[in-house]
Amino acid sequence: MTWFGYTFAQWALFFFLYSFLGWIWESTYVSLREKRWVNRGFLNGPLLPIYGSGAVFILLFTLPVAQNPILVFLMGMAGATLLEYVTGSLLESTFHLRYWDYSMYRFNLNGYICLPASLCWGAFSLLMIRVIHPVVSGWVTMLSPAAALTAALALSAFFAADLFASLREAVDMRSLLQSLSDSRRHIAWLQKRYEVQAAFAPSGLTRSVDAVRRSGTAVQHRLQALRQQRSQLLHTLSVQASGDVDTAQLARDELSAMQGRTDSMYRRTLRHLRRNPGAVSQRYAEALQDMEPLLKP
Repeated sequence: MTWFGYTFAQWALFFFLYSFLGWIWESTYVSLREKRWVNRGFLNGPLLPIYGSGAVFILLFTLPVAQNPILVFLMGMAGATLLEYVTGSLLESTFHLRYWDYSMYRFNLNGYICLPASLCWGAFSLLMIRVIHPVVSGWVTMLSPAAALTAALALSAFFAADLFASLREAVDMRSLLQSLSDSRRHIAWLQKRYEVQAAFAPSGLTRSVDAVRRSGTAVQHRLQALRQQRSQLLHTLSVQASGDVDTAQLARDELSAMQGRTDSMYRRTLRHLRRNPGAVSQRYAEALQDMEPLLKP
């Protein structure tokens, strides 16, 4: 069975090849912007599925009108923009993190899509149909059906394993950010109730981490500094609230929650956030602020 002359295995290879090319483009662009190497994307490996899916969508939308450049531009722009909106919306609704944000651009829709990006998708559709895809298609169609199927299955297995690990990172990130958000809210309430102004503020946390950074850059050392800072604050709040059983219990619960946030959860979260340096979140904005000292090189 074929679609537009390509077998299912060949379509799978198109997805992986364009995901890889997209990863090269995004990682290079973001690395130059951040002035450090950034392994860009949701996955750990060198694949950006949004580009692979976008390329497949563009092909499906534009191959029937490949001889008409205007229709290629419009249909490719429509298909890729629709995919970008749906993907961005689903990711944010699932993980409460916006992996890209076009809110700063005019003519954007909920920050997921914007006119400049859509126009770029249209231009890319023309470039892809006229220049890139003939080359990629030549590579893929050179393979025998058995070789194409074998390569597609092998890449699918690699993709599935990477997706599973990356989803675990994203779930850990969501749990950690939720826990940090709850902790910040509870501690702020306790501080206000007992007027304890300790170094829970981001500036204090950053100073503590900077002190550790001078003696070593391991994430474990930075985490130790943060935990010591909050542990001292929570112990102080617990003592202050000793006459109030419920409030003292809240302080002890927060200390227990802090100890339950393991190093591995932090490391997985940091890996995920480092791959997406432009990610933002309305729900976890303050928690992301707390993570900033750990994200610094």
